[in-house]
Amino acid sequence: MNSQTDPLAAIRPNFSEFQVIVAEDEPMATKLAQGSLKLMGFKRIFHAPDGLKALKILRELDGDVQLIVSDWNMPEINGLEFLKAVRKIFPKMKFIMLTGNANKDFVIEARRAGVDAYIAKPFTPDQLKAKVEAIFKL
Repeated sequence: MNSQTDPLAAIRPNFSEFQVIVAEDEPMATKLAQGSLKLMGFKRIFHAPDGLKALKILRELDGDVQLIVSDWNMPEINGLEFLKAVRKIFPKMKFIMLTGNANKDFVIEARRAGVDAYIAKPFTPDQLKAKVEAIFKL
């Protein structure tokens, strides 16, 4: 189905125009997240190995970022601290948290901080795609 035969194509976001930050310190998880995002059509994907560098990229892009995919456990500042910093400046920015520890306390803490979605590691491309589609209401 192409954009001419798909009536929803006009209202779906064009992910190729979106800028995304992947804040992840594990190389395999980074590759999986970036590859999954590319399969969804994202082309402008920026990587940061920790929350501090991710904040720097966010500033360099003047906040022109439509999605952040961040690990919880990272050096410098962790994903939760990064999320809280983002929410102070950009309360509506879409934010997905990756974690190896998806227990009830984690979920509560992440929700309180304003996360849009979370994914337990290890994750699959389909899981990331489902979360992205859900937060963009596709």
